[in-house]
Amino acid sequence: MVAITVPCTIDQIPLVKCPKAANAAVPTVDLSAPGAAAAVADACRGVGCFRATNHGVPAALADALEARAAAFFALPHKDKLEHASARPFGYGSKTIGSNGDVGWLEYLLLAVGSSSVQASSLPPSLREALEEYTVALREVGGRVLELMAEGLGLDRSALRRMVVDEGAGSDEMVRVNHYPACPLASGVTGFGEHTDPQIISVLRSNRTGGLQIMLRDGRWVPVAPDPGSLFVNVGDSLQVLTNGRFRSVKHRVVAPEARKDSRLSVIYFGGPAATQRIAPLPELMRDGEQSLYREFTWGEYKKAAYKTRLGDHRLGPFELPKPWPPPSKNPPAPITTAAARPSNRRRRITSHKCTS
Repeated sequence: MVAITVPCTIDQIPLVKCPKAANAAVPTVDLSAPGAAAAVADACRGVGCFRATNHGVPAALADALEARAAAFFALPHKDKLEHASARPFGYGSKTIGSNGDVGWLEYLLLAVGSSSVQASSLPPSLREALEEYTVALREVGGRVLELMAEGLGLDRSALRRMVVDEGAGSDEMVRVNHYPACPLASGVTGFGEHTDPQIISVLRSNRTGGLQIMLRDGRWVPVAPDPGSLFVNVGDSLQVLTNGRFRSVKHRVVAPEARKDSRLSVIYFGGPAATQRIAPLPELMRDGEQSLYREFTWGEYKKAAYKTRLGDHRLGPFELPKPWPPPSKNPPAPITTAAARPSNRRRRITSHKCTS
């Protein structure tokens, strides 16, 4: 068992109420099947995530990365700290961000630049495995973005070009999370509830569970692990780009209980360039449809997100008031000459309370 030496105690990590529930019926999409674009769009409109099969990432790449990451996390704590404390990139333990969030985990958070992982201080074997695996995940991310665009009726490159196309200047990261079994309590938060701020994220884990998603009715349900599949999440930025058609999914991780195997997951985050305008795509908007969000750049949203706690509603400050009354589907009847004739009677003006 790996012990975590950390700057906070178990008392500072919140417990999670885990009602017994069946595993979530996360939609499964065969990326190689006809109709994959429609299936991806349906999943993103409904749950906000899906399980991708036939994704093309060789199992050998995933297995090699898992083994080398496990070896790294088994090192003494002081040796791992030599690979830089996460501010924000590098090795981190228990502390998530700089606003007070903590969890029973340790992790590597690394930037991706020009298709390679910027991790020169890592052991060479781990760095090599990360670079090879990240290249494969980026390709999956690009294919998924094409399917999302097609499912929305857009040009297939409409979303991909913001993230993975050459010259996009995108903001991409890869995160390796390690959740050792917690011997002190059950239901301990591994990673607190949150949505991902980027456009998409692509996750792969080992056979140890712990991932949970929130359904639209507010219930938390577990997601069964599946090392052979990849899990794709809609991010906040994609929710805005689609004007709420796709919804980012809130999720969290519960740490393994005592005597269970550690959980290890690798997540690729696909974000656009800092200057990328984030607003509902004009070609997606119907006649008369109003934007639900004010326009911002990815750099502005990222800066705002870094100032919040994990569980905060990060999109809240960027939401626009819903129009009231809602636009009528039928235009008003034209005013006739008689109706337009002025009246000598004084009109009484009344105020109406509008509720939404």
